[in-house]
Amino acid sequence: MPATPRPTLLSTLLLVRPAAQAAQQAQRLAAAGIAALPFCVEDTIADERALSALPQQAAAADWLVFVSPSCIELAWPQLAGLPLAANLACVGRASADKLAALSGRAVLHPPHGNDSDALLALPPLQQLSGKTVLIVRGDGGRPQLGETLARRGARVVYAEVYRRVPVEADWALFDRLATTSPPALLITSSHSAALLFRQAGAARHSALLGCRFIALHPRIAATLQQLGVTRPLLAADETALCALFAARQQP
Repeated sequence: MPATPRPTLLSTLLLVRPAAQAAQQAQRLAAAGIAALPFCVEDTIADERALSALPQQAAAADWLVFVSPSCIELAWPQLAGLPLAANLACVGRASADKLAALSGRAVLHPPHGNDSDALLALPPLQQLSGKTVLIVRGDGGRPQLGETLARRGARVVYAEVYRRVPVEADWALFDRLATTSPPALLITSSHSAALLFRQAGAARHSALLGCRFIALHPRIAATLQQLGVTRPLLAADETALCALFAARQQP
């Protein structure tokens, strides 16, 4: 069996996330001096029926919980300008910052961590008897958040405002980079990690393992390890990502 190429220092960063988010993040990272390019293996398609029902659902809710930037980008235009009494919450800081900027309101979010466990640990979400919590997410989201809130007495309702669809990544771009300086890949979900390796297939498996992988969450890192990646790096947010990239580029 041929030896797997040894990952090099970080060079070009490929953003394995939906197209709109990847394009926005690439611009932000460029301002920080990081060469980043979108590399989409799946994208999101709005569910128009769910979006049209959203204002009525939100009007009856005590809490609105957004689980990702994609949810905010799709859902908030349906809610902007409405006299919402519901409290706002997000799973991570980046999403919370985006929602706060759009809404002009305070958004509950974990000061540390970017997952459901961190959000569920916050005091305002401990006692929810008689409260209605509307979780805005994509189709097939993880059940932990809703199940835990329901055990705490909440009436949990879902607005699944988008569905995920696979798209073919720009493998010609990957091949060009892999032959010169293997890129780094930022992986933002376990689902996209599995889809990435499935698309790569046997022909590119060795080249893919010769890249450096960066995961947003330990759960994603564990998925990458199951797929054969050794020592994936962790960066919970863009600040950590920039610091990691800078440190790896040091001579």
